[in-house]
Amino acid sequence: MNEFKIILIRVFSITIITAIPCTILLTLYFATSARIAEYHEIKIKRSVLDIFNIPYRTEEKQFLGFRRMKVDKEDVRTVFNNNITRKNTSDISSSKLSANPMQMYKKGKELFLYYKDGSLEGIGFITTKLGYGFNKAADISLFICVGPDLETIKGIEVLDHTETPGLGGRMTEDEFKRQFVGKKLRPRLSLVRGRESVGPNEVHAITGASYTSKGVENIINEAMETFWQEMGEKR
Repeated sequence: MNEFKIILIRVFSITIITAIPCTILLTLYFATSARIAEYHEIKIKRSVLDIFNIPYRTEEKQFLGFRRMKVDKEDVRTVFNNNITRKNTSDISSSKLSANPMQMYKKGKELFLYYKDGSLEGIGFITTKLGYGFNKAADISLFICVGPDLETIKGIEVLDHTETPGLGGRMTEDEFKRQFVGKKLRPRLSLVRGRESVGPNEVHAITGASYTSKGVENIINEAMETFWQEMGEKR
């Protein structure tokens, strides 16, 4: 009987020890999930607006002598909704072919379109692949935007990554991302090392981060291959 009590006590103790951290984690998840979702929503919308140079309201805040820019989230949502068209491409019939690129897109991917004065200025989409840095099990998520010709880069934005800080993590720096603007994606984008980027499809790689640079190159080229195929484009 004593042995049975000992077993029950051990089982109860293990259950309590396991239940407490699980309860804490679940509580934190439900408490923060809405804020995390809002963070990603605003980040995507800001990325789209920034690439097309569409302004939204920001406010400078000071805290303990430090200055930071606070984004007006509601204004970001309003400006985005007034300027960007989002399409669920699976709802578009592939038989409705026309001069409008959206009508040629056959399946699957959500697109972000910007029209100015009735003219299409660019098309963007999100692509996600496994990373190349110290955490190869985590994703790199990019927003890629191209012009109406479907081969000139309007801009890229890094939405998520876990690459090595100070090395591959420099992919988020404006200096690196600005290089892509105006570059050609055909025949393919190339990140060069050891020399200056001179070709219309060349971007200088991140110094000391060869694997991440090659990864970004592969992610963009593979995403564009899929994009062109789904758009009915031939290389």
